[in-house]
Amino acid sequence: MELESEIKELGKRLRGISFRREARYTLSYGFDATGRRGWCDAVVFPRGLDDLQKTVFEARRIGVPLFMRGAGTGFSGGSVPCGGVVVSTEKMNRVLEMDTEARTVTVEAGIVNNDLQEYLEPRGFFYPPDPASFRVSTIGGNIAENAGGPRAYKYGVTRRYVRSMVWIDSGGEVIESAQRGPAALLIGAEGTLGAIYSVRMRVLPRPEVFRTVLVAAGEDGEAMNTASALLATGFTPSVLEFIDSKTMRCVSEYRKLSGIDRGSSCLFFEMDGSPEDVDTQYGLLSSFCDNHGLGMLTARDDGERDILWELRRSVSPSLARMGITKINEDISLPLGGLGEAVSWIHRLASELELDCYIFGHCGDGNLHVNIMTDRRRSAEIKRAMVFVDRLFTRVAEMGGALSGEHGIGMAKKDFLGLVFSPAELELQYGIMRAMDPENIFNPGKYFDPGGA
Repeated sequence: MELESEIKELGKRLRGISFRREARYTLSYGFDATGRRGWCDAVVFPRGLDDLQKTVFEARRIGVPLFMRGAGTGFSGGSVPCGGVVVSTEKMNRVLEMDTEARTVTVEAGIVNNDLQEYLEPRGFFYPPDPASFRVSTIGGNIAENAGGPRAYKYGVTRRYVRSMVWIDSGGEVIESAQRGPAALLIGAEGTLGAIYSVRMRVLPRPEVFRTVLVAAGEDGEAMNTASALLATGFTPSVLEFIDSKTMRCVSEYRKLSGIDRGSSCLFFEMDGSPEDVDTQYGLLSSFCDNHGLGMLTARDDGERDILWELRRSVSPSLARMGITKINEDISLPLGGLGEAVSWIHRLASELELDCYIFGHCGDGNLHVNIMTDRRRSAEIKRAMVFVDRLFTRVAEMGGALSGEHGIGMAKKDFLGLVFSPAELELQYGIMRAMDPENIFNPGKYFDPGGA
């Protein structure tokens, strides 16, 4: 759709707000971590609530679509623009209020997850959701995707911590509502229902102690069964991660890790809480590993804990050496089916002659399935697309979800019919039409009627 005259008019009406049309902006804000490239006519940088409200109000009056963007770290194309204007939240990055008695913090949507953690730590608190991109991803983006991360097994995902939001609806009205109200619909809606300005979130007291352990757990599918058997003993870690054997070899070479079997898949655990609770949990883990002949690598101090966490955080960058193009699908499955699923996925990849790596948050059933390839090898890319189609079909058959935390965006919306009935999809589109009748917010993603 040609919007040149509308974009020029919007720029005039937003005088005083940074509104950039140079190619270095429209190109830089036109893609996300998937590498998908869209296009936009301008990028606007609101610095506060008034700027954001004015942007939404004027864009709606003129008929210009808006694409909300945090740090662009998403893996579903959720923030990739399709024309119109990108609204970057990066200038709205302040802590607005800390209430230590209520254990809440109020922040603007553009604050980086890690910056919030650094603000909270000296005050004796922490914010549990910690996606792999926490050093650069924003709280607004985390809310849009309902992000989780390694600590989700014990602490849950973003939705659990939102108490209220200030947001702008499609008519340009400022709304403040509790999480139980309309704001609940914005969590996980991928920027399709409104523009989030700020959020009041629950935070928790920082645990007294931590114990971090890497366990060599044998064959890939077997490792999942080991995790299930371990949890049946009453073991309740704060973190339960899975790294398959291929990924473990890749990470070990990247981080030059010693002291663990590189030919084995691994389970990554962390326990936190009081010294007594952590000692009890560590005792359960140690006894289980001794009884089953499993090798353990335990961090003896904060420095070694940091090393193990850097290993886990290095999984994605280590895979970058294995292919120019990464196809990353974050499926979610019932816990009892994880072992079977991992074995089936590797068999499928072998059948299609694809290089596959699996890791993820197995404590809550969230697996990251990665195909490392090269977009220039067209025949291989076609096989990868067959892999994705068969993977999602299998996930639906097992009662799983297409995404655990990356969202639907552009990448998965054509597969929604595998997991939702036509009536369920129509209900979702009905919500979108009620909240954004003119389809101003992030058109072409998830709730887009064209995806039905």
